[in-house]
Amino acid sequence: MTRRTVGTGDCRLGSRPGEVIDRSRTLEFRWNGAVHRAHPGDTIASALAAAGVRVFSRSYKYHRPRGLLTADILDPGCLLQVGDEPNVRGAHRLAEAGMDVRSQNTWPSLRYDVKAVNQVAGRFLATGFYYKTFIKPERLWPAYERVLRRFVHAGEVPPDGEQLYYDKRYAHPDVLVAGGGPAGMAAAVAAARAGATVMLVEQEHQLGGHLRWGDADDLRVRAELVAAVEAEPGIEVLTDSVVAARYDDNWLAVVQRGLPHVAERLVKARAGTLVVAAGLIERPYVFAGNDLPGVMLSTAVRRLLNLYSVRPGQRAVVVTANPEGDAAATDLRAAGVDVVEVDARHGRTVVRAAGRGGVEAVELSDGSRLDADLLVTATGWTAPTSLLNMSGSNPVYRPDAARFVPDPAATPDTVIAVGGIAGDGTLEELVAHAEAAGREAAARALSLAAAHARIRPTSPGGADAAERAPEPVAPLGLRRHPELFFATPIGGFVDMSEDVSAKDILTAVQEGYDSSELVKRYTTATMGPAQGKLETVNTVALVAHATGSTIAETGATTWRPMYTPVTLGALAGRRFEPVRHSPMQPWHEAHRAAPLVAGQWIRPEHYGDPAAEVRNVRAGVGIIDVTPIGKLDLQGPDVPKLLNLLYVNKWSQLGVGRVRYGVMCADDGVVLDDGVTGRLGEHHYLMSTTSSGAGTVWEWAENWLQTEHPDWRVHITPVTTAFASINVAGPRSRELLARLTDVDLANEAFGYMNVRTGTIAGVADCVLWRIGFTGELSYELHVPASYGLHVWESLMAAGADLGVAPFGVEAQRILRLEKGHLIVGQDTDGLTKAYSAGLAWAVKLDKPDFVGKPELQWQSEHDDHPRLVGLQPLDPTVVPEEASQIISDGGHIVGRITSSRMSPTLGRSICLGQVDAHLADAGTRLTVRLRDGRDTLVEVMAEHAHFDPEGERQRV
Repeated sequence: MTRRTVGTGDCRLGSRPGEVIDRSRTLEFRWNGAVHRAHPGDTIASALAAAGVRVFSRSYKYHRPRGLLTADILDPGCLLQVGDEPNVRGAHRLAEAGMDVRSQNTWPSLRYDVKAVNQVAGRFLATGFYYKTFIKPERLWPAYERVLRRFVHAGEVPPDGEQLYYDKRYAHPDVLVAGGGPAGMAAAVAAARAGATVMLVEQEHQLGGHLRWGDADDLRVRAELVAAVEAEPGIEVLTDSVVAARYDDNWLAVVQRGLPHVAERLVKARAGTLVVAAGLIERPYVFAGNDLPGVMLSTAVRRLLNLYSVRPGQRAVVVTANPEGDAAATDLRAAGVDVVEVDARHGRTVVRAAGRGGVEAVELSDGSRLDADLLVTATGWTAPTSLLNMSGSNPVYRPDAARFVPDPAATPDTVIAVGGIAGDGTLEELVAHAEAAGREAAARALSLAAAHARIRPTSPGGADAAERAPEPVAPLGLRRHPELFFATPIGGFVDMSEDVSAKDILTAVQEGYDSSELVKRYTTATMGPAQGKLETVNTVALVAHATGSTIAETGATTWRPMYTPVTLGALAGRRFEPVRHSPMQPWHEAHRAAPLVAGQWIRPEHYGDPAAEVRNVRAGVGIIDVTPIGKLDLQGPDVPKLLNLLYVNKWSQLGVGRVRYGVMCADDGVVLDDGVTGRLGEHHYLMSTTSSGAGTVWEWAENWLQTEHPDWRVHITPVTTAFASINVAGPRSRELLARLTDVDLANEAFGYMNVRTGTIAGVADCVLWRIGFTGELSYELHVPASYGLHVWESLMAAGADLGVAPFGVEAQRILRLEKGHLIVGQDTDGLTKAYSAGLAWAVKLDKPDFVGKPELQWQSEHDDHPRLVGLQPLDPTVVPEEASQIISDGGHIVGRITSSRMSPTLGRSICLGQVDAHLADAGTRLTVRLRDGRDTLVEVMAEHAHFDPEGERQRV
């Protein structure tokens, strides 16, 4: 493979005062197969832009080329695949050495994307086409689904990807500040100096907000504020983090990123006062061609120039309606870019960007046309009022400022808005306002804490803090700004994440969807990754235009939690389950056992060849580590009463030294667990459960004892980890075990389904069960855990001449499937009652009572429940995947494959499956739909067991 390396010098400028890149070091990563270089501090997008890359993705519906628009975390054109992780926001994620970055949903390449043909078919993808198409005929839905899946605009998650670690934390700051710009930093410092503990949360990688890409004075003020934050021990700073949600009483969800060895951490913070310092988001302008690569916001241009020293173009047209746009034009000129400035404050604006694959020319409202490769717009702002909405305060539209602003009168006392989201002013005025708000936030939080603690501290001014009334913070003013939302109501894209055009909005209104909430759902505008932060105001403006209403009358859609997309891993949080190993784990590792994660346990899946392990057990003798089997020690004279209550079968007559298989059902008759219980003494029993069910069964049994039958004399002790458990299985298992134990193993003395205690390999107080999950003569040994490895190694040494070998979980699964034994949770599910699981022989309805009896009584009287049956494919070489659907002639689902394997013993494929009752008769042939879409035939067997159905081998 040829190594193609792309340099970083194409658009990289010389060193600049505010840049965040470390030019002393260079790293390499891949972009669509080509090697690119970056400096530490570069985002993926800035590094690629420095190399001259202009197209980063293809759009959702029409697969139009998309470039940088905002150059930050909201950028709709920069969702990328990074290794196994999809939907990475490339304009925010920092570049790392060795990254494999690819464009998503582009084939055969980003440059030549076949699905771009959708641009030609655009008239067939009209507004609401999802609702109008693919409805009838219903029989074609499978075909529709296959087509639609190919157009899912997202990355790929590998089925066996690396398991990332997520974390969770609880915090109780007095004040939480959402936003680390100048106002947020000033408020945090003021609150901390007033005695409050403060958590300062910033979405970017550094504090400073817009000051980071500003002029020398901005950089100086930023440095002073950052130093002040760092000097306050009461402030905890979380960068690359976001306040994702606000719930009642300032219960806040903070998603923290950028931690070592942790993908994301969910911080659940209860704050006394929430200070919202979210700043403002620059709003795109809607005009024909506004999605072409080379159309950027003024803030995006300033980020690229001043943070990453990247020149975004050679010849620029800057359409500006505010000082920020003027500053962008100044910065571009300083970088050597040829700039034409168009002042939208005087009515002159852009109507069209022209070009093929990128901006080549700009058409203005006065009819002039300018050649350019960069079009910069600075036409307005959106206040991200999500956290305020979640606090119960809906934003109010101000036409003089051309934006929605918070409503202070509707905002709770425990929430304060500061900075650009609250109003306008000079930098000094914004900082002063934030400092006053920070002090007030601290006072309110400390007063609330004092009231909760029933103490009455005195504030520095002498007032009683516990009774202090909130004091209003003087509001900020608003600058006048022209209302600039769209050039014409039929040109350009409103939502670039969803490919929703201005024309789509107008069509939706014409079809009767005449409110912003309805338009949102009908067109999917504002429902993409940016969640309306870029699109909402333009969408509302177009709806208002189409309905003849004002923007204030139309109103904005409601921002609800979450503020930003959150991974399911972050919501799930930390894995609290411990990782467990049996005492024999060092031996397994030394003998190269393939590890299997089974719940909390790491178990040997196989030792190289599961089929060979199966054959060895059938022909000779094998041993398997079954330590994870749940084990409960039951003692007391009323244990039989408990067993009769929990199990569906009878236990009153179980003799000392006997073992019985039992099935537990929940109240609804659904199979809960199974296992064997042995009677060791007059009032002493040992119960086994499934490996994953030990905790559940213990809790289940204790619940019945403590709430329904506290008078029963039963004591339960969980002993799963107190014993190491080994199953010795195969025709020569008796011969092997006889060399190590003092227990009489003769069939007459120790028959099938019996239990004995004795010494094994010199270890006393061992429990031996003679049971047969594998279908062979076998003994399950439970030995004190500290001697588990000793007994295991003794078995291996004593059986060397017998050909003893270990077998893993995979071989055990094959052995039990050959024998037709079900696994609870695999061959059953949350709806499988005992009769459906083929356990009618175990259910004793003549018992006075047991858990689940009424439901099982009902099921026994009805014959329409699914059945678990043995199945054999007619083609013995085909192994249907587990969970494959069994279908009728009409294509309806009538069952599923629950277990399937290739049987080394029989030399053919075998299965268990759930099927509808009328299809459960032996000899019935059924169709199984395989994963690849092919069908194969299977036949219902007379028994669950495919091998030795009479059970002779386990009773010898």
